[in-house]
Amino acid sequence: MSNLFKGCLGCLGLLVVLALLVGGCTAFFDVDEGVEVSNNSVIETEVSEEETTAEEQTTEKVTAPTTTEVVNKEQTASSLPVGLIAATVIRVVDGDTIKVTMDGKEETVRLILVDTPETKHPQKGVQPFGPEASAFTTEQLAGKEVKIEPGIEERDRYGRLLAYVYVAGDKMFNKMLLEKGLARVAVYPPNTQYLDEFEKIQADAKSKAIGIWSVENYVTDDGYNSESYEEVESMPAPVQEEPQPEPVTVIEALPSPDSVTEPILQIESFQNCTELRAVYPAGVASDHPAYESKHDRDKDNWACEN
Repeated sequence: MSNLFKGCLGCLGLLVVLALLVGGCTAFFDVDEGVEVSNNSVIETEVSEEETTAEEQTTEKVTAPTTTEVVNKEQTASSLPVGLIAATVIRVVDGDTIKVTMDGKEETVRLILVDTPETKHPQKGVQPFGPEASAFTTEQLAGKEVKIEPGIEERDRYGRLLAYVYVAGDKMFNKMLLEKGLARVAVYPPNTQYLDEFEKIQADAKSKAIGIWSVENYVTDDGYNSESYEEVESMPAPVQEEPQPEPVTVIEALPSPDSVTEPILQIESFQNCTELRAVYPAGVASDHPAYESKHDRDKDNWACEN
């Protein structure tokens, strides 16, 4: 009996030991798994933060402009007023049309609110003061840096850019053509921004009769009347007559009383028929004191007849 009791106690002790061992292992593995989870969380958090930082850096590199770009933009913004575009004139077509390069491309620019006489029109040909206008535009703009101010309506039916053009010193070239009498005001709505100023300049040039305004009726509401200019050119210049000398009366010496046989006649002499007709409009007969054969070209005994 005692042996059996001792055997049971030994088995019970063995079970307790086994239970303790099993419990210890379980706790050990639970702790390790907890550590692994914790470590994985830390690693994942670090990777996520690194990816976020990399993305932020990439975004900053894409969106943030360089210092040079910022300076260039600031310089461009400060050098040009709002609404103006820098351009270079590469060719002058005629007085009111030019070709420029701007924004990296070539543009044909038609000046707004002005119209110069034609130089290359297929029907009108070369109009008076057209060459002068083209020469002035070439002198002022060819090869120059200019500023372009597009109109409210930017294109005409030919695709040309409609604009005001500014030269050095911010002087508007459209106005300069009007001041020189080389263009008229031409209104095409809605591009009428400076119309009042333009009409005042035109009125001043017209009052001074300069350029296109020097010929009466040459400028019309829709262009230029070349026929009026041609009529003026074809008119002969007025001839200024030189003042005529007074007729000279020549009195021949009187003969002595002994030799008088006929009445003494008073002789009148004129240098030409103009002088003679001033005194005797119908001329004189051969027996007249003013008759001279040199004035009787047809030898009909009548001098300076009409």
